[in-house]
Amino acid sequence: MMASMELQIISLKDAREKFVQLCERLIEAEKSHVHNSAEESLPATIAAMNQFFEIAEGVDKRHANFVANDITDIGEHGLSILEKLIYQAEANKSLVEKNSLQELSLVIADWVIKNDGHINILEPIVDALAQLANALKEPGELIALADFMGQIADACSDSIKQDIEITNMHRPWRILNINRGIVATRSHHSGTMRQVFSALIEALPMDAPGFFKEGMSEMVRLNYPQPVRDIMQEYFDQTDMPQIH
Repeated sequence: MMASMELQIISLKDAREKFVQLCERLIEAEKSHVHNSAEESLPATIAAMNQFFEIAEGVDKRHANFVANDITDIGEHGLSILEKLIYQAEANKSLVEKNSLQELSLVIADWVIKNDGHINILEPIVDALAQLANALKEPGELIALADFMGQIADACSDSIKQDIEITNMHRPWRILNINRGIVATRSHHSGTMRQVFSALIEALPMDAPGFFKEGMSEMVRLNYPQPVRDIMQEYFDQTDMPQIH
């Protein structure tokens, strides 16, 4: 039986220290960037992000003074600022810094979850999770990541979970759940696969059949072990409904 482990997300304090180091490199890269007059200045965005850290750290010190709606609003504010910084880093071709900024979105997501708030901005979180998933290989790490992705899905606001834009294949809600299914498959852990696959069917009823169909092809192409193939086959059979013409 595989020992369970928890995904290690850095603290707000450590995230803030990392952000300070990032800012130095972002400002240096900004010097060679031609500005659009409509763009918000980088120093102003950095100042707003530092203000978010101050507010969030204040919440942790006096949690009783805040309710779930406050946490949701603060988290949304932090993620919206982070999105601006990610955009500015990309515009400045600071790709290493862009990836590091995306990682900070996981710290904000973790903070929102632990303080019982809801996530209203999902895209930078999904990008960071994909980045992390590509770096992990050990089964225990993948199981922990799948669990964390599930916590994020549970914390998403109702407007995200309603999945209105079902024709948009790139919508963050779809990518979150599909990627979680891939992470669970890569873990080879039967309990994780079953839990995640069942959640996938509930979260994405229109997309789930395609996931399991593609999964069956991957079983052969990547030579997955037979127990993993059996679970994928089970869920493929469950969702492979004949079409009426």
